[in-house]
Amino acid sequence: MRPGIDMRRAPARTLFLIALLALSGCVSQEQMADENSGYVEYDPLEPLNRVTYSFNDMLDRAVIKPLAQGYQYIMPEPADQGVTNFFNNLADIRSALNNLLQAKIGRAFSDVGRVAINSTVGILGLIDVASNMNLPRYDEDFGQTLGVWGVGTGPYIVLPLLGPSTGRDT
Repeated sequence: MRPGIDMRRAPARTLFLIALLALSGCVSQEQMADENSGYVEYDPLEPLNRVTYSFNDMLDRAVIKPLAQGYQYIMPEPADQGVTNFFNNLADIRSALNNLLQAKIGRAFSDVGRVAINSTVGILGLIDVASNMNLPRYDEDFGQTLGVWGVGTGPYIVLPLLGPSTGRDT
């Protein structure tokens, strides 16, 4: 160990250098011109988005991807499908509420029916019985509901861990 270098601060310095390198790519805060209109769009969050993207990419490569690969390796396909079905069943509750808020009553009832069938006959949603009964999934979220209500998309933003989004969807 060299005298004068504190190895306890090495991780913080490494993270600082990564952030500095990410920001060095920000030559301009303007996006490329649209070929059709010549319009140049200003992205006020570009520096933050670049840093967040770099963080997400580093975390994905170092932690999330190895964990996902390990999960896929040890989890049998039927159990993995059961987990997916369970979370899809929970998402159908959100979808039903948003369909209702968008005045899509038929779709809302379809989603409620899916939740009722999959939560009972499908053993808490582990088995997707409703799809076999030809009840389609309608994947609606609150960002779509706000769009129906006339709220604009807002700025493009990259969220830590969650990835790219818009102000409205955030």
